[in-house]
Amino acid sequence: MVARQHRLSWRQHRAVARDADFLDGVVDAQLELVRQLPFDQRDELAEALAVLVTLAEDHRYYLRHWISRRELRHRVERALVTLDALGHVPTRAA
Repeated sequence: MVARQHRLSWRQHRAVARDADFLDGVVDAQLELVRQLPFDQRDELAEALAVLVTLAEDHRYYLRHWISRRELRHRVERALVTLDALGHVPTRAA
């Protein structure tokens, strides 16, 4: 059985594309900060940026109808949980 595809209006399409572009912009803006950090302090921020890159890709997959709206929501929720967990990781004492 083939799942029914949800058709996006041009406004919805533009909004999802804008969300993906916003996430890309956040990552791009933080890359210089990552480069400036000492090697031993880069991991957590780099991992958070990787989650955002994946989330932007997921939005584009949704636009191409490769994943459903439900799957996109699931991936957004999973990304938020991951980012929240990263935010609670205790940093090493200097």
